[in-house]
Amino acid sequence: MDSPPSYSFDWRSREHASVTAFLVRQQSKDGIWRALRWGIVIFLALATAVVLASALLGDLASVLQLGPLTALVGGIVYGFPTITGRLQAWRVARTDPNVSSPIIHTLTASGLQIGMKTISAELKWDGMHSVRETPSMFLFYYNKRRAYYLPKRVLGSPQEVSELKDRIMAHLPVCVPFIPLDPRA
Repeated sequence: MDSPPSYSFDWRSREHASVTAFLVRQQSKDGIWRALRWGIVIFLALATAVVLASALLGDLASVLQLGPLTALVGGIVYGFPTITGRLQAWRVARTDPNVSSPIIHTLTASGLQIGMKTISAELKWDGMHSVRETPSMFLFYYNKRRAYYLPKRVLGSPQEVSELKDRIMAHLPVCVPFIPLDPRA
């Protein structure tokens, strides 16, 4: 019998920030976060309309007060996932001893084994919430909002990516969805 595939990689701040930003964007598509996001979008649209109307009416004082504030809030809202990702990666880089050593992911018959400097864990196939493929990695969700990631950069070729995907899908129970690559992600 073949030994289970094992992948070793070094933690990268930019990669961690990207994963966190992706997870934040996904979270904002559900429930109360979705309503909040739409509320902010509507507020920004109304504020922009007021700024434009003020400009057309010649009320430069209102434009100079509300315009920069609207732009600032819009920028923060638009950049929130990226800002969150970078702050999270910065925090992890300074506080987590595991990022200074290789991270090892092994796909066994029972699940995904994660090995780090101070942690050994196994995420069982039947305990996974879902598995998602993105252009740069595989995400193994252990709940709706949190996931372990395996960067595709540790795989040598597109064929190895395809083989890994086939192996993952072969192990996943029917009740655990595999979310295939979305090129827009």
